[in-house]
Amino acid sequence: MSVILFICTFFFQSCLHDVRPRMLKREGITEANTLKGKQILDKVWKKQGVDKFEERNVYSFEGFDTWKKSKLGKTGKLWPDYKTTLEFKFQVDTLDGQLTFIDGERKGTIAGIYNSNYYEITNGKTDFQDRDAKSNRRAVFALFHIQYFLELLSRLRQAPIISYAGSNEFNDKQYDLIFCTWGKPKPHLEHDQYLLWINKETGLMDYAEYSVREPYVKPPGYKMIGGNIEYSDYREIEGVWISHNQIVYPFKKKTNQNKFIHKLKISDFQFDNFDVEELKITGKEKQ
Repeated sequence: MSVILFICTFFFQSCLHDVRPRMLKREGITEANTLKGKQILDKVWKKQGVDKFEERNVYSFEGFDTWKKSKLGKTGKLWPDYKTTLEFKFQVDTLDGQLTFIDGERKGTIAGIYNSNYYEITNGKTDFQDRDAKSNRRAVFALFHIQYFLELLSRLRQAPIISYAGSNEFNDKQYDLIFCTWGKPKPHLEHDQYLLWINKETGLMDYAEYSVREPYVKPPGYKMIGGNIEYSDYREIEGVWISHNQIVYPFKKKTNQNKFIHKLKISDFQFDNFDVEELKITGKEKQ
């Protein structure tokens, strides 16, 4: 039995989640599909006002964060509570950000990353901690990925591998598919893959399928894990269309939004409403 378990574990750990649709696996990355993919990506980048987003310095918003009360939700949830309200502050096109727990078990605690250093502020006292420590992995993952998925079009537009990946229909809507990654098209451990679903009618990104090469928890078979994020409830903020409802589904897209594993409801989104110096926590502030 132990031998069978070892073989099964080895098999699952050896396989990598691959977001490429059949067309891309069959045809590979061609010059024509690269050109078409970049053209469509540029169009949606402009349509959603990401060009104006990139001109900003900082932004903030309040997020009501909910995790499904299930085995997957319990394993994946980022916070002690299944439902938590947080305030987020980020600097555009960096990995510097900060979150404040508005309620729940950690109410009043601030967690942040500046210059790749992780810190927490409790009762006005700044404490720099090991970002790779097991107790900090979830908060670090949250800060990086919540910002990354908010700025996804901006980040992926810079990817060296961009390709049109065909068209598809989902939930009675027609989509253009855009594939983005780094290194090489085939799945590998160093980089994630992304497949963007661009609504042909609205010109907006409705879904992003992705692989997760470095999750904060690593159960057997984690390399096969992928997810889908649905972007909905777009609202215009100073010329930028921001999705105020972001729903994450395990593995595949769902037509039923109640089959989520995680969802983030955004409110009070604002650009340049605080000084970027607030994010530059070095430890000298309290000396």
